[in-house]
Amino acid sequence: MLKLIKGNPAGNLAHIQALSHARLSNYRSFFGATDDGEALGLYQWNDDLSAVLFRTISLVEVVLRNQFHHAMSQRYGAVGGQGSKDWYAHVALSSLSKAKIMDVTHYKQGKQLLPRVPAPSPDDVVSGLTFGFWPRLLDLTVDIHQQSVAWGPILVDVLPGHRQRQASYWAKLKHRDALFARLDLCNELRNRIAHHEPIWKLGPLMVESRSRHGSPVAIQAPAPTTPADALNRLRTLYDRVTELLGWLSPAVAAKHKASDMHLRCLNLLQIDTLRDYRRALPPAEIDLATVPKLRSLRKALRYAARRKQPVLIKDGHRLIGHLSCTTP
Repeated sequence: MLKLIKGNPAGNLAHIQALSHARLSNYRSFFGATDDGEALGLYQWNDDLSAVLFRTISLVEVVLRNQFHHAMSQRYGAVGGQGSKDWYAHVALSSLSKAKIMDVTHYKQGKQLLPRVPAPSPDDVVSGLTFGFWPRLLDLTVDIHQQSVAWGPILVDVLPGHRQRQASYWAKLKHRDALFARLDLCNELRNRIAHHEPIWKLGPLMVESRSRHGSPVAIQAPAPTTPADALNRLRTLYDRVTELLGWLSPAVAAKHKASDMHLRCLNLLQIDTLRDYRRALPPAEIDLATVPKLRSLRKALRYAARRKQPVLIKDGHRLIGHLSCTTP
């Protein structure tokens, strides 16, 4: 019923060679791994944490673009329906932001850019924009008629879950700069994961602001120097990502907080979980089709929990789930 899978030394060696000894060296030096086997376990921890964080940031990205799209469509645009108009054609975007729009609305034929026929709908245009487009949208100051963009009421609509619900608050540049920094942080974290960079290998944590008039942004906390520092920083970053989700949509944030994804992330950010990955125990298997009684199942799960061993739950040949036997 409980089948312990023994490690495969040859398989581990091939895995290490494929990833490269040099790539794992950062895990040996920072976490104090005694060999490449322990470093490989830590590498898997980084990979699992990155996957969970990426899914969370992807959720933020979808809600973020929808909130901006709806708020801007209420004020600008001629083509499209209620809450989904071509507002981007009626405001004075920067040349870089315009180019991002044209990447969706046009195609290249030789050296020419030609409009797509039929033209993409506003929903299609917005869904084709990258995360980096949205922080830069806050640099927008006027529409195509040189009328000022009223960021105060717009951001009240974009951020219904934020504690500040006054348009006068968001009309101030320093508060929009803090929001820019939060969005940019999420985008930077997303790009780091997408480029397969170690998620724990972080620089100083900066104050949420922007550099203006030659004044650099202040450092809030130095770069992590120990595994405990790295976990604390990652928890801070995760808290900021989920707080942003709550600003954008309290309902989506509440559902996320109750999800397995959130609980798994909290689990992965524990020092005990980090130690378990370093031990790199292979998973156990529990086949529900062969469990004779509930008592046997409870005994098997307790055994795995004592060993801090992950468990694969199967029903015959079908994998139906997994358990991480650590306490978040």
